[in-house]
Amino acid sequence: MTTPTCPRCGGRFQEGFILDRADKTRATASWVEGAPERSFWTGLKLKDKARYPIVTHRCMQCGFLESYAPKS
Repeated sequence: MTTPTCPRCGGRFQEGFILDRADKTRATASWVEGAPERSFWTGLKLKDKARYPIVTHRCMQCGFLESYAPKS
């Protein structure tokens, strides 16, 4: 995947990620298919749902964020 340019100002994007902090752990955010379903034990049901890590680009000029969830 090539680095896109900002659709707002045409500036250069810098690749990064969105930090997901739950309790005392740190992880990257993920996209999960389907609507969220509550689970008594884990908060959300995730079994058998496709999950992809989210890659986020930030415009170095105006700060605009654009996120992707590529398959690989």
